[in-house]
Amino acid sequence: MKPRHRLKIGYVGVSISPYYAEKYKVREKAVAALKQYGEELDFELVAVEQPILSEEDAAAAAARLQECDLDFLLIQNAACSMGEQLYPLLDVAPRIGLWSVPDPSFDGEVQLHSLVSMNHYASVIKRYFRDRDIPFKWFYGNADSDRFRKRFTITVRALRVVTNLARTRIGWIGGISPGFVGMLFDEAKLRDRLGVQVESLDLEDVVKRAEAIAPGRVEQSLREIKGAATHIAVSDESAFDRVTRFYLALHDVSQDLEFDALAVQCWSTIQQLYNIAPCMAYSWLGSEHDMPVSCEGDVPGAISMHVLNLLSDRKGSSTLLDLAALDPERQAVQMWHCGVTPRHFANGDGISWVDHVTLGRNGADGPYGVAGDQVFAKQPVTVSYVSEDAGQILVIKSEVVDHPSPGYDGTRGWLSKTYLNGEPIDIWDLINTLTVHGLQHHFAMGQGDMTDELMELAAWKKMQLVEPVPYEDYLQRDGVNA
Repeated sequence: MKPRHRLKIGYVGVSISPYYAEKYKVREKAVAALKQYGEELDFELVAVEQPILSEEDAAAAAARLQECDLDFLLIQNAACSMGEQLYPLLDVAPRIGLWSVPDPSFDGEVQLHSLVSMNHYASVIKRYFRDRDIPFKWFYGNADSDRFRKRFTITVRALRVVTNLARTRIGWIGGISPGFVGMLFDEAKLRDRLGVQVESLDLEDVVKRAEAIAPGRVEQSLREIKGAATHIAVSDESAFDRVTRFYLALHDVSQDLEFDALAVQCWSTIQQLYNIAPCMAYSWLGSEHDMPVSCEGDVPGAISMHVLNLLSDRKGSSTLLDLAALDPERQAVQMWHCGVTPRHFANGDGISWVDHVTLGRNGADGPYGVAGDQVFAKQPVTVSYVSEDAGQILVIKSEVVDHPSPGYDGTRGWLSKTYLNGEPIDIWDLINTLTVHGLQHHFAMGQGDMTDELMELAAWKKMQLVEPVPYEDYLQRDGVNA
């Protein structure tokens, strides 16, 4: 899905006349590079291109920029700058970047003195304006340098998440699955901390909508869904029709109500109402519409998936998984769910449509269709979860690896080479950390490494990182001895 909001970034270059920002065309080079970055990274640049040489110039620039509703202001110390030039600019945007550039040489008369002024500005923000708690990030280097490009790109991508979360709408359909009270959340805190809005819908109303969809539309979608599978083994052929209808109903609801993500209860009410396992619907929405759908009514899980989707440059949604098995010998964990993962995660064997692996098992009411079955392809992945009503975030980098076991039936893969908050972590330490902290049992997983952006997102939104708790054989209690 395309982000709702296009990031708007401002630029201003400040200096004073005894230094040589104009001679070295510091501002001109900066603006030219930022315009190019704007095209590459898809943000709108609002640049003050004229020299800002005094407090009065800074006030005039600030007045102009305040009318632009900026998301981020990049203040470049084009050369040595006065502290007073900073003051009016701090009112322009909710987030600030401080940027210094290197002097043209290491000896002789100093030409720019930009680094010193950036240091000065950082101290003014942190100390003189400490009560305002102004968030800022510093940058160093010429605009075309690899270091600046990487650091700035991470910021743009992280702020795209920040600003789009403030406009995000989540459809919560059917509430949570029975007993999963750990997924409950404080809607007011989510709205206050992230801006996310949650709208509750009745599952029965969505089923009625599914039943009313025209047969021709269902048949066309069903042909596409079946055509994408490498194998089909569903006991009740009519389940395909019902799950396809449910997929179309969810899609229509998300379009009509402008939802960015869905959290849908997948058991046990839907089995009573419609005699299906809806996993195929969630999977297809993810692969064909980039729509994140969390199962079991997990709203924080849906937010976590949406965050990864906003960061990803790939087509298709992230997925939501359980940590289902440990293989300490290979330092691997099996990430699994019963059939919801979109097909773009699959290895060369593709996706199969099958009966749900557990619903109705050992009972008289099953089996239920339709779910997916796939083994994930080898690839780098990011695992995350926004918890504590957006007060905490899990940040894991890992890789899907080959393993002698294909894993449990469903949608699954083995992860190894795992990092928490950018640091390697042993599998025993990982499971200990997750369990001692009492984290939710769901984990959003996206393709590629997005951990730097998640770490920056945490900083902008004051979300605490999940800190490692090394494994010990004695009892460890969060906040007591761990």
